[in-house]
Amino acid sequence: MATFSEEVKMTLVSTKMEFPEIELYGAIKGKGDFVIDGYRKYIKITVNSLSSMKRIYKLSKLLFGDYISAYVKMERRLRLGRVGEILLDLPSVEKIVGRENIDIYSSTLPKKIKNDPFLFGVFLKGMFLTTGSVSFKSSYHLEFFLDISEEFADDIVETFYNLLGIKSNYIIKNNKVKLYIKSSRDILNVLEVMDSHESVEKLNDIIKVRELKGNVTRTINFLTANAMKTAESSSKQINDILLIQEKIGLDNLDKNLKQIAEHRLENEDQSLKEMAEDLNIKKSTLYSRIKKIKEIAKDLEQGDKE
Repeated sequence: MATFSEEVKMTLVSTKMEFPEIELYGAIKGKGDFVIDGYRKYIKITVNSLSSMKRIYKLSKLLFGDYISAYVKMERRLRLGRVGEILLDLPSVEKIVGRENIDIYSSTLPKKIKNDPFLFGVFLKGMFLTTGSVSFKSSYHLEFFLDISEEFADDIVETFYNLLGIKSNYIIKNNKVKLYIKSSRDILNVLEVMDSHESVEKLNDIIKVRELKGNVTRTINFLTANAMKTAESSSKQINDILLIQEKIGLDNLDKNLKQIAEHRLENEDQSLKEMAEDLNIKKSTLYSRIKKIKEIAKDLEQGDKE
């Protein structure tokens, strides 16, 4: 069964190829390495998703024609399964990506991408295909594991917030940048801007179900706590009334207090709100009379101790 991350990548394969140079640039920033073979220079893009392999191969074919080579190899030692690699002629990459005024060697995000939500989404799509993942087992988590400078990471974090209002952060792990987003709503926005609409619908349904379950659990906990509080309060009131009954008898109470005491003994499980409704008195009046009963019981108890 495909993971949710793989499902997202599968949906991205069939999306429109708008600004393929920028999408390829995102893929290169995600998992691109420089390779020298004699006098030839290449950029090697490595992926461990066949869906990503298909998409990046299509992009490369569109942009470079026959100036690419692609293959799939097995990496059992690393437990990665199938790993796809695409080799692109470096001078051709510099020329074609440069048509969008993008310098692949720059340690900052191009201004045109930083200032345009659509282009930023295209860039993120390429980056997600090579190094992105989403999980929601215990908590919501989207991340990119990148071999970029901290300066470039800061640029991406700033762009996420300025363009989309998304809060992201990163840590350095094994000399690489692990850039992550934890808010479920922010993750939905990232999937949306990457054009993965099917994934948005699926994740949104999961979020709604979890929120509903959470609300039910909170309601049950609230009702349980209230029931326990009512039972505890009722128990204290009954103890006070029984003490009065034993020491002086309920007939020696004021008629209003006697009415409250007898009603409580007959209705142990009632809340104070229900008692007030049954007795047709205000809650504040009921509270005041119960307080007087408590004070009488306290005086009787202290009298026994003296």
